[in-house]
Amino acid sequence: MLKSVASAGGAALGVGAATVATATSAEAADGTVTPVAPATTTDGPSDATGNVSLDLSTGTGTFIRTLTGDTVFEFVNWPSGMAMEPTVIATQDSTGGHSIAYTNVTWLPSGTVPLYETGAGQVNINSFFSDDAGVTVYGQGGTSAGGGFGVYGDGSDGAVVLDGTNTYSFLGYKNGYYWPTRDVFLSSLAVTSGITLQLSGGTTPAFKVFCSGLASIASGGQIVTYVNTASSGATGGSNLATGSLAPGASAPSGVTGAGAAGTTVLGQSGKAAGAGGAAASGTAGGAGGKSNLDAGYSLPRALPWAATMAAYAPNVTNGTRFFPGGASGGAGAGDGSNSGGAGGVGGNPLFLAAYSIVNNGTISAKGGRGGDASGGAGGGGGGQGGPVMLIYSTYSGSGSISSAGGAGGAVTGSGTAGSAGEASWIIKLVN
Repeated sequence: MLKSVASAGGAALGVGAATVATATSAEAADGTVTPVAPATTTDGPSDATGNVSLDLSTGTGTFIRTLTGDTVFEFVNWPSGMAMEPTVIATQDSTGGHSIAYTNVTWLPSGTVPLYETGAGQVNINSFFSDDAGVTVYGQGGTSAGGGFGVYGDGSDGAVVLDGTNTYSFLGYKNGYYWPTRDVFLSSLAVTSGITLQLSGGTTPAFKVFCSGLASIASGGQIVTYVNTASSGATGGSNLATGSLAPGASAPSGVTGAGAAGTTVLGQSGKAAGAGGAAASGTAGGAGGKSNLDAGYSLPRALPWAATMAAYAPNVTNGTRFFPGGASGGAGAGDGSNSGGAGGVGGNPLFLAAYSIVNNGTISAKGGRGGDASGGAGGGGGGQGGPVMLIYSTYSGSGSISSAGGAGGAVTGSGTAGSAGEASWIIKLVN
């Protein structure tokens, strides 16, 4: 519980969970005394999901809500000239697994975040305090948010709620899609239903997300990486410029002769992108690019290498190597007049480090689809999936995590379809 909020000029004012404070005034930093509203009324019980406003204009002291989905609470209409200590009692419904977030709250002690119970029927109680009409709202933190060598970042970019309305200087936005313009360092993250946080793809290089508190993905929301697919069935897609993470391999274009092989990358030994399909004449499609680890290297299954998605071999000169995305698929073979399908682009890497992750949506780093072909030409091979790195202290939710390879290109004639790419690695590091 938040035990007190100390003013600059005098005694602390107690704030207790699910109780009404007995104090009748609070001393502000300039020495003035602000009356504390006798907030004794109760609002609820009622259901809550999505963005929920908690109206303080009537002096409500306690809000009782049953969570039926991921919920973002916001206090509105704080009375002027009066301090208030509202309490929220949020109970998970019979399904559970719903995330809780609050907008514009300063958690105390500094550097802490609340931990929420997500099991069916479990109860969460949080108390808050403001003596300046909600300009600054203090709330109970609960636990240190940086354990594990500060891997979750410093939270300096603040709380982020992605709902299709909010905008941020470090995120682009269009038509339900947000994308980072650099690595981001959040104090909390809420991806609401129908919203996509795209960590790469299009013109967006691959960047990392750090979150010192709760990162929640609602049902119907997603955090994904995309690839630049072929501009036509035969023209291979070129992947992105490097951000803080290297992209997947670009794909070979299809030609009227034998298909070109996909590009090999540093990655999980024994995995590969899909091979291009053969032409009806028997001309071979290109082999899928492979995903290999050089001798002495290993996947980043521990800190500090996991925080940068790097492989390290201590006995190798310049022993640190950074993992790119997946290998690209091989191009399909042409039939002499029709070009084979292009290979699929390798999936881009996805990195999320958050103190607590509640995933009821989708986390995905899929490889690109191979290009289609017609006549006697073969389809392109699918790109290998992108690697996924998740670092967290707690994880819950019913959502999915995927690093699947892209599908092979289809054929409409007598050629052979391309093969699908294989999945890349997924590492979940509990910190």
